[in-house]
Amino acid sequence: MTVSTTKATERDRTILKMVVEDFVQTAHPVASKRLKDEYSLNISPASIRNTLHGLEEAGLLSHLHTSSGRVPTDVGYRFYVDELLQSMAPSNSIRQIAMKELTAASSNVDRLLQITANSLAQLSNLFGFAVLETEEESELTDLDLVKLSSGQVLMVVGFKSEKVRTVLLNLSLEIKDSLIDMISSLLKERLIGLTVSEIIETIGDRLKVQSLVDSELVQVIIENADEHFAVSPEDEVYVSSKDHLWQQPEFSDPSEMQTIMHTLDSAETIRVSASLPSGADETILAIGGENQADTMQHCSVVTRKIKDGKRSMSFGVIGPMRMNYGEVISVMDVFAETMNRIKDA
Repeated sequence: MTVSTTKATERDRTILKMVVEDFVQTAHPVASKRLKDEYSLNISPASIRNTLHGLEEAGLLSHLHTSSGRVPTDVGYRFYVDELLQSMAPSNSIRQIAMKELTAASSNVDRLLQITANSLAQLSNLFGFAVLETEEESELTDLDLVKLSSGQVLMVVGFKSEKVRTVLLNLSLEIKDSLIDMISSLLKERLIGLTVSEIIETIGDRLKVQSLVDSELVQVIIENADEHFAVSPEDEVYVSSKDHLWQQPEFSDPSEMQTIMHTLDSAETIRVSASLPSGADETILAIGGENQADTMQHCSVVTRKIKDGKRSMSFGVIGPMRMNYGEVISVMDVFAETMNRIKDA
């Protein structure tokens, strides 16, 4: 038997499905005797053993010890997900949780994505994450100037991505409150609605014809526009706690726990794990060796992306390869459906 679906017999597929689902449920290697007793297979123990051996020869199963039962390989999980997994209708309780939690946070993107990460972890008993992808062109939506002292002014700039930056401007001379108000109005009139790159490239020309251009405050803003209006190029990453992962036997060993803890503490690892093709509108799985990061070779990552105008958001879960893929995909579909409803409302 080979991994090819055209070569897999009905018996091969049935027994592989039983092994995967039994191992997901129990976390114990699956022996031929258990398959015979638990699932009342109408074939002889010898036929079951031969089938298990064939699945192992094909690279779909492996065993830890000569006398132990079989466990799925990452290739076996992939075959199961692509060929044998039956879609599951999400429960009403999951739909209600998603709608309640996400709707309550819908007015704030940061809170929405943090709650998404937390809720995914809670519902799947895995590690949840969400990523707000950086926009190539973030538009300025708000700008305010606040006088702090005789020589200091705080500039607060807000962007369409809902990022907010505060910049401390140091001046050599005291500036009157009335002048600050006039400059603030000028900046709002001339800059709001522009992208960051447009502001940086044209701010001098946009302000030079104004009577206020000689003000030290205006000059400081113009001369340092590339720094003051710059938006961090890094995607925003939101993660759940790791508490649910410690319930998984794969991470009960202290060394394994330390490795996965270090891995999930890396925002870059989460970004790489969450990266999906542009426009992806389906749940995508990376199983075991399919993951790019070496430290994720024994994990599975389930990710979904949705778009809200120019903005993209990815969310998902990370856990051992021994996860209930049907339930996880069902939860992911509900969250994607709910978030799309919220953004379209």
